[in-house]
Amino acid sequence: MPSNITANINTTELVSTADDHPPLAGMIGSSSAMKTVYARVRKAAPTRSTILIHGETGSGKELVARGIHQASDRHSQPFIAVNCAAIPETLIEAELFGHEKGAFTGAASKRSGLIEAAEGGTLFLDEIGELPCEAQARLLRFIQESEIRRIGSNESQHVNVRLVAATHRNLRQLVQKGDFRADLYYRINVVKIELPSLRQRGSDLLEIAKYLLEKAAIRHNKPGLHLLPEAVQAINSYSWPGNVRELENIIERAAIMSDHAAIDPTSLEIDIEASHLNNVVNNTGQRPLIGSYADLYQPSQQSQSTNRDSMPDPNEDLSLEDYFQRFVMENQESMNETELAKKLGISRKCLWERRQRFAIPRNKTNGK
Repeated sequence: MPSNITANINTTELVSTADDHPPLAGMIGSSSAMKTVYARVRKAAPTRSTILIHGETGSGKELVARGIHQASDRHSQPFIAVNCAAIPETLIEAELFGHEKGAFTGAASKRSGLIEAAEGGTLFLDEIGELPCEAQARLLRFIQESEIRRIGSNESQHVNVRLVAATHRNLRQLVQKGDFRADLYYRINVVKIELPSLRQRGSDLLEIAKYLLEKAAIRHNKPGLHLLPEAVQAINSYSWPGNVRELENIIERAAIMSDHAAIDPTSLEIDIEASHLNNVVNNTGQRPLIGSYADLYQPSQQSQSTNRDSMPDPNEDLSLEDYFQRFVMENQESMNETELAKKLGISRKCLWERRQRFAIPRNKTNGK
């Protein structure tokens, strides 16, 4: 996935912090979900077996594939990543297997395919569920016999390439619908690695955000960038449907747009309205505590004090609506509308609309 976060992170800098697992280059986080991933990668990487990585879009499947390659005895050989969804159906076979001169219109010369380019190394096929049926049949022979035949050629050639595939789709359902070959599914599903979504990774979320913010600060020459406790709360409260890729984009935008070193919820521009606080759970099955990772960002002592005084008890199981009503009712005597909206990470217009929805009267004496 060229657009994945792997394109922007130096894989030698990210390692697991789990004490009971040796570091894996290219990986970050020590949640129980990721420890399971590390363990499976470590066992499968030294083998020649085909590996299938399943996970949501933006969760870092290519990063795991690179970790597998680097932990294998092929690490000094090529790693070729192919996004199957990004190549037109009419070209995917030629891209993978190569072609002879004159094999089809536009084939002006002989050309090697990406499988040949990965000789001795690893071929990573991202979004393998998007492969057309013709390409699936050719790929099956490559997996079974370690042989390929260029389009337009009568001769097959042996290749030594390890296959790692990934998808966000349910391949078993695609097989049942006839959109994916059953024999290919069983061939690639030798070792399966389930990659957790960002919202399932507990404290890893803030660890990744911290790393991305540090990199953004260097990239944009803004030393000292850090998240205020309110911004930490906003990050913890969001469900992250776009996973790490979305987090990277939001951190990048905040680093660019913020006028101060302290990043607040307004700079993050997270759409809290589209999420629920209870969607984000840690590895114990409980919602993360508000501000429990604020110390990672070294906010000021005054900010920490303000956060403790103005936020509802983080241990309470509040819905987003409950949280909003409680916060407004308890703080509207001491804050004006602008301050309330800023603390909640929403606009004044949104604050007014939600007041109307929940019939919360506005404090006229302090409602500037």
